[in-house]
Parts: sequence; structure tokens; C-alpha cells
Amino acid sequence: MTSFNLKIIALITMIIDHVGGIFFPNHFWIRYIGRLAFPIYAFLISEGLKNTSNIKKYLKNLFILALISELFYDLCFNTSINIFYKTNTVYTLFLASFSIYLYNKYNSYLTLILGLILSYVLHTDYSFLGILLIYIFYFSYSKNQYLCYGIIWVNIKYLNSLTNIIYYLTTKKIYISSDYIINSLGLYIFTIVPFFILYFYNGKKGKNLKYIFYILYPLHLIILYIFKITLL
Repeated sequence: MTSFNLKIIALITMIIDHVGGIFFPNHFWIRYIGRLAFPIYAFLISEGLKNTSNIKKYLKNLFILALISELFYDLCFNTSINIFYKTNTVYTLFLASFSIYLYNKYNSYLTLILGLILSYVLHTDYSFLGILLIYIFYFSYSKNQYLCYGIIWVNIKYLNSLTNIIYYLTTKKIYISSDYIINSLGLYIFTIVPFFILYFYNGKKGKNLKYIFYILYPLHLIILYIFKITLL
């Protein structure tokens, strides 16, 4: 499986997730499918950082994409427009990339901590856990590490809901609905799936459509917003 194949999987599952979030918020199974997207994007960004020949241009493109996309991201998902708060996924990718760039330049772990703090303060998509996952991919170099650390990351992400479910099943001292259990486990399982998909990555680029994500990410948000104001 090439990086092109991974991009297509991430793009399709992301669009499905966004369609579900806007038009079918009560159909949780659609959101399960969307859990595949971010781990794959996080992996692709880490690969891009390792292989790019012009890191400054790489960062500039990510930041411009984040800014361009934010207006329509807010119109689709947020109640107000704020380009630096509750931001789209590309901000998460940019902050992680920029903090890794600073780490490589100054050899200081404080730059990595800065990325985590900023993502939390700005409420970027996936927050500090999203940044952490990109760090995991960047500083790991084998498929076994991707899978092992990825599963640990998923367990951290869903620790609260898993703890509630286990506590309910073992003690019955709290009430949890069957919908809560099903949805929590659905999100948990589908978030693990992309780490197994990455196990089949062959290290090759595949088709050279370099800017497909840069074009389709904001474009799909624009289209979804048009449908939103038309249909809802």
C-alpha cells in the first residue's frame, strides 16, 4: 500500500465523517468510519516531515491551507467564526510539524511541549492527543512500533469511556445506556483499524498527486457548506 492509497482512504473516510457530522448527527455508525482518517493523516504528515527537501515551504503550505480552510470549517461545524479557536485538523498537523521543526533546529524538548500546549489552548481538532500521535509516528521507525504505540494512544484517548463501561459492567453502581456502550466501543474499535492499515504501507509514494489534499480539503468544506445552507 502506497502513500497515495493511504491518502485516498483518509480523504474518503474524512468526507464521510464530515457528511455524517453535518447532515446525519444521530447516525453514529457514520462517525465510526471517520475515525480512520486522522491517524492516517498523522502518519502521512510524519512521513512528509521525514522526507521533505524544503521544510519551510512544507510548513508554509500547511499553515496557508489551515487558514484558507478555517472559514468554511467554522461555517460547517462551529457556531461562530474564529480562525484560531476550535480549529480544523490542518492546524493540528501544522502545530505538530512546526514544533518538530523547532525541536530539530534547537534540540529542545520544550518545543514539543509547546506544540501540545498550543493545541490544547487553541482547541485544535484532536487537541494535544492529535499532536502526540504525530510525535509518535515521527519518532518511531518500525511498523511494530506504529501499531503498539498507536493502540496505547487509542486506549488513552478513550480511557474515560472505557473506564465507565468496565466500572458499570463489574459493579452496576452507575447507569450507562446500551447506546453509550455501543457507540463508545464502535469509536474505539474503528480508531484502532487505521493502525492495522498502516501495517501494509510499503514506503512508496504511488501516484504523484502532490497537492490533492491541499485542494480537496477546503473544496469539500465549501461544497458541504453550500449543501448545508441549501438543505438544512
